[in-house]
Amino acid sequence: MALLPTSSGFVPGALTDWLDGQDVDRLNRYRTYLDFYDGLQWDRRPRVGETRLTANYARALVRKVGSYVFAEPVIHQVPDDAGGQPEQRRQAADWLDLISAEQDLHTLDFQTLLDAAVLGDGCFKVTWDSEQGRPVVSSVDPSGLWAWSQPGNVRQVRRIVQRYALQPPEAEELFDLPLPGAGRVQIVEDWTAERLRIELNGQVIQDQENPYGRIPYVLFPNLGKPHELWGESDLVDLMDICREINRRMTVISRILQVSGNPIVVLENVSGSDGIRADEGAIWELPEDSRAYLLDMLQGGGVQLHLDYVQLLFRTLFDLSETPRTSFGDSGRALSGTALEVEIQPLVQKVQRKRRIWDSVYRRRNALVLDQLERFGGEDLGGIRRSEPIWGPILPRDREAQVRAETALVSHGMRSRRSAMSAFGVDDPEHEWAKVLHEQDARL
Repeated sequence: MALLPTSSGFVPGALTDWLDGQDVDRLNRYRTYLDFYDGLQWDRRPRVGETRLTANYARALVRKVGSYVFAEPVIHQVPDDAGGQPEQRRQAADWLDLISAEQDLHTLDFQTLLDAAVLGDGCFKVTWDSEQGRPVVSSVDPSGLWAWSQPGNVRQVRRIVQRYALQPPEAEELFDLPLPGAGRVQIVEDWTAERLRIELNGQVIQDQENPYGRIPYVLFPNLGKPHELWGESDLVDLMDICREINRRMTVISRILQVSGNPIVVLENVSGSDGIRADEGAIWELPEDSRAYLLDMLQGGGVQLHLDYVQLLFRTLFDLSETPRTSFGDSGRALSGTALEVEIQPLVQKVQRKRRIWDSVYRRRNALVLDQLERFGGEDLGGIRRSEPIWGPILPRDREAQVRAETALVSHGMRSRRSAMSAFGVDDPEHEWAKVLHEQDARL
């Protein structure tokens, strides 16, 4: 029987059962954020016959920021000081590009970015596929993960447990075990740098040395919180504003609906039979009585609602750091420099996210290169370092950028290799060698 760690020591039991009581607040938070992202944004059930309007700006803003982060596919290069020989560095970079193209990692990264922005955390898993002879990069649902870090260093993960469910045929094929009965099979993988332990429905089926020599997961926060392993969702500050926008938009919708179906007001009339607000209708009313249509739009009352909605939208864009201009319609004739200044909050937000993803790519690529050398027999000279090259956040005038880079290089303020990197060349060293070769050929 397994011994399971708790805050007070160790207790016997199945790991899958023990996990049910761990990190409950975090998992409930995931469910709340995901429901909100999916459009369940009202905090009470609708009354009978009640109509509601839900403007899902939460989803639109998350996707908009993701589109700016991954405006172009990321290119990976191996720097000169990463070790190994030049040919080994080129080979390592070629492998990273090949695996990224084969497994469509650009699409996977964009999906994982959205998932992390909603939940607050993201995770990749890199495992070796012996049939394909390749490392396989997969995205892991954080709601099925539990992690523990080293005491005193919250960024160093010492243990990760993943729980997921499979249908019996899938589990049988994966673990080569006969599984009697029906129903989904609960699988728990317990990883440390030294050991791997796997349970099926509470029964230990593997307990062995970790074949990778390291934990094959890359766990990262969407936005890091001080002294905490888990991150923070982009929706934290937006939920109340989005709910209020939905309420105000619904009120305006109801006012316009009523004004389009006018209410007849009768004064000094005991009955209303035959009184209808139809086109061309003629009403017969008693003496000293009066009838008129209730105008819901008079007095400018609707404008107060509209002004309030505009204030809410301004607050929403401020809190999300995503100006209205980022949606492509500034409504004003602004110069390129003025537009860049106006959209600067979004640029800063994207830069923060890219810095987090720089670390993600370095760690993920290190796992890929390690497995290629460990299991694939590739001679990479122990290279594990790589650097991502991002495309520009905002559209650029490429001709003007060429002139600027040329001026910097000619005045000795920037190297040719750095200029090549700025234009997205994935291997500046190799490209510069080809330039020199062509120059020698012409001479």
